[in-house]
Amino acid sequence: MAVNMIWCIFFCLPFVFGLEENEYFQLVTKDDCTTETQPGGQQFKQYFNTEKMKCETCSQNTSFQDVSSDGYSCVCRPGYRYSKDFGGSNIECVVCESQKARSADGWRCVTCNSGTTFNNQTKTCVPCAANNVPVERTVNGALVTSGGSQARICQRCSANTSLNVEGNRCERCTMLLKLNPSVSSCSCDPNNLAGGVCFPTTIVPLTISTLPLSSGSVESAYVKEHVQAAYLMCKDFVNITACQILSNLCVLSWYRYDDSPGTTTTCNLYRLILADLQKDYIPWLYYSQEGNRVLDDDKLTTEYTFSPASLLEYRVGRYTLNGTYLGISPVTGGLLQLCSDTTSRLNAAYTFGTYYEQTCSIPAIELWDTKTYQMEFYDLYIEFTRFGEQQLYSAPVKINNLEVNRGDTDNRGTDSQKWTLSRRFFMVDNVVSTGTDTTGGAATSTLPQYVRYAKDIEISVTLDSTLGNGRIFPPLMTITYDQVSLANAQAGATITPTFKVKYSMSLVAYLKDFQIAVGTLSTLGVIFAGYKTWAWSKRAGRLAIDFAAIVNFIFFVSGVLSNVFFVITFGIAFYFFIFYKRQSVVYLFLLEGSYYEEWLGLFGSAFALKCLQVAHMVATQCTVDIFFIDWEKPKGTLGIKADGSKKENPVSIWRTYFAANEWNEIQTCRKINHIFQIFAVVFFLNYVGFENTATKDPNGQVVKSSGDYQAPSDPMFRYAIAALVYLLVAFVQWLFFTLFYERFFEDKVRDFVDLCSMANISVFIMHQAQYGYYIHGRSVYGKADTNMKEMFEMMKKEEKDLVGQRGLLPNTEQQTFVMTLPRKLRLKYEEVLLAVALESAAGPQAGKEKGGLTEKQVEAYNIINKFLSTFIDHSLKSLDYQIRDKTLLESIMDTEFLDASEKGYFYNDNGHSFDQCLFYGNEMTLLLFDTLLFCIVDLIAKNFVLAGIITYIIIEIVALIRDHGGRKNLAKKTLVDERFLI
Repeated sequence: MAVNMIWCIFFCLPFVFGLEENEYFQLVTKDDCTTETQPGGQQFKQYFNTEKMKCETCSQNTSFQDVSSDGYSCVCRPGYRYSKDFGGSNIECVVCESQKARSADGWRCVTCNSGTTFNNQTKTCVPCAANNVPVERTVNGALVTSGGSQARICQRCSANTSLNVEGNRCERCTMLLKLNPSVSSCSCDPNNLAGGVCFPTTIVPLTISTLPLSSGSVESAYVKEHVQAAYLMCKDFVNITACQILSNLCVLSWYRYDDSPGTTTTCNLYRLILADLQKDYIPWLYYSQEGNRVLDDDKLTTEYTFSPASLLEYRVGRYTLNGTYLGISPVTGGLLQLCSDTTSRLNAAYTFGTYYEQTCSIPAIELWDTKTYQMEFYDLYIEFTRFGEQQLYSAPVKINNLEVNRGDTDNRGTDSQKWTLSRRFFMVDNVVSTGTDTTGGAATSTLPQYVRYAKDIEISVTLDSTLGNGRIFPPLMTITYDQVSLANAQAGATITPTFKVKYSMSLVAYLKDFQIAVGTLSTLGVIFAGYKTWAWSKRAGRLAIDFAAIVNFIFFVSGVLSNVFFVITFGIAFYFFIFYKRQSVVYLFLLEGSYYEEWLGLFGSAFALKCLQVAHMVATQCTVDIFFIDWEKPKGTLGIKADGSKKENPVSIWRTYFAANEWNEIQTCRKINHIFQIFAVVFFLNYVGFENTATKDPNGQVVKSSGDYQAPSDPMFRYAIAALVYLLVAFVQWLFFTLFYERFFEDKVRDFVDLCSMANISVFIMHQAQYGYYIHGRSVYGKADTNMKEMFEMMKKEEKDLVGQRGLLPNTEQQTFVMTLPRKLRLKYEEVLLAVALESAAGPQAGKEKGGLTEKQVEAYNIINKFLSTFIDHSLKSLDYQIRDKTLLESIMDTEFLDASEKGYFYNDNGHSFDQCLFYGNEMTLLLFDTLLFCIVDLIAKNFVLAGIITYIIIEIVALIRDHGGRKNLAKKTLVDERFLI
């Protein structure tokens, strides 16, 4: 229990009290450091603290201390010696006695004698004459005394001195750590020597000597050599360099630590001394707060805009392996990107709002080039303006390789509250990973056995949606490290590093609106589908809900919900496309994660349901009941039959065949030309370049420079622009055909009605059992089976208005009607066809050609023709109908309120109602199917040309299926010989 409490104190205190986590501070350089006047009038010099990135005051006033030439530490002024020197302000100076100068090593005061004199102005000894060297110690290291004679003798170096590298002077021993006062020699047992420091035998040596790999670990001679010195010098002497090295070793170990008792890692050592050490002298590595609290900070005051384009002003504090501060640098020019490219493309990563993705293949052996890939450590900052001053905000970093307690990690999870965020990172370790790996491989003396590198870097920027003024939360940089072995690199292995920048925002409000839209419109859609099912049941003569009604309800729901989902998905995509590209102050980013997946699921559902609707439409049209009524009367008689009756001159069947062929041709006729449609859409998207606007960046230009970075396309944007172009081209085509082409050139549907009038053929279509359409084609000439001259004369009479009008009612032109039929008529029709159906069910007859007619079919044709013509002529007492107009409410609701159980009703229509049995009257359904098909193929292939090709092929396949099924149904229901349908 006691042991656990001690370990808890060591590991918990740093995260209770934490480092001085300065979220932001003023952007200053060493040039901004000046002289500070404190109360009492004393002046103190300021030096640049490379850890806190600000100017700090020396520990003693300007009489004692000045600033070093590099500006990063305080030094004693001339005439003062060091009594303590651990860098920064951790320095103490003592004044030298009168007429004495500071020694060369800075730790003593000396008298200026024998060829040099004391300069009272500079507090230094006058420089020696030419070819003279200032000597403060004899060869054996003993201090020179005034008046002593010079001699050349061999002596051992005196206490606390050692022979220099050149072997010509004894110098003060700097490698002895003063932990044991009894030590007076610079000699050191090799077992106690580490990092240039000799440790007493009383110090328990650290056994840390490895660095982690993504799988396993590797021996590191550098870690083994320096960890002991770095830890003790930082812990006991607050040495800045030692603290930097220890911190860098922790970073090199990917921040892995194990707080289990008895476990020691470099990060454990860092965390152990964190609570006891002055915070100014140890780098800030870990955030003490939970990840979600760090990322929810609102201190960044920059208002980012797209116009003018804002930049993500990243800065990094750069350090060498031994902690030497290299300054603050911008990250532009590919500093944090292993892939090489043009400067403009690399810098595009930091254009605010640009979703950046870069990946490349690099020969792994290049990572061993320490000049190209220099080993440096970086502290990440964001520059911003606060109260008119430039500030640096400490940006968090998430290392995915971080592990706690022997492999446990939450940094790869999605719960930000469990993340351990850090500050410092490196790009390439091509120096430290030397030695023997844990698998027993041989050490390499000149090259690291492994190079560890940042394989994946992702910067996540989150918009502060609560403010709506372009401000963001602290961006998060996520790094995943990997390694490559020297053996694999020499064998030709390559690496594929990636660098991404993505943006997000809170989508709580969007989710609420999305759910309301889907829920409300879907509910209304289901209700409308139920209404359509009720209308279908009424028209089909079904008095109760049965299996057929349920099946039709499912298909109606499919069609309605497909339209609903299309409207929602297109509306969302178009909204994000327009407002993302056109925003000035940023308030909107793209969908991501589960929100995008929900939108994608709705898009896929719209297409799947539309496929069901089209399949149902094709099946319905291929099973519709249709009959061609021939009004032609026989021309006289041909003689007397054997039974004494007159043998009538039969009328020609070719008019019926001709009308049937024309109907067969217009079954798949559409209001738009789908070949031109696809060609135009692909032309605008691919050749003109509208697809260039679908990139995930603020640039909405159609034409973009090839030298600029091209952000990846967003699927939602591609969907929005593709669907918009597809629908606009179709709308233009519809306007052209409706307002121009069909008026002045050809209207196939209207022409078919005229053909029926000229052929003396009416078309009776029962779309449902008791509902359908009627085309009145009874000739105003009384006949149509005539020669050319007589036909010409009859047409002349019609032009001169010498004959009646073509309408069903006298003196009217109304030829097309919507019918609701009595149940008796349907039963009679089915009764006649029953014999034909039974004959077909019995199998093919001997001698009957495929598609040919039988006697029963011919007989049935004559019966039905006479029956329907008699019904149209009001000649059946028990079956009759009435012609009327639909009320406004009936037209709006697309239904009929009058009961047709005893009497039928013919409703005047707009001349095109019967095209509901054709593709022509279902253009909107087919157009949405084509649009969704085109977009979903592009979603998969990300290629508009391929999407156009596949869409065309599938459109043709659907048309072929409809044509084949329609031909079969036409022959079956009209009792026309299929062999004549060409």
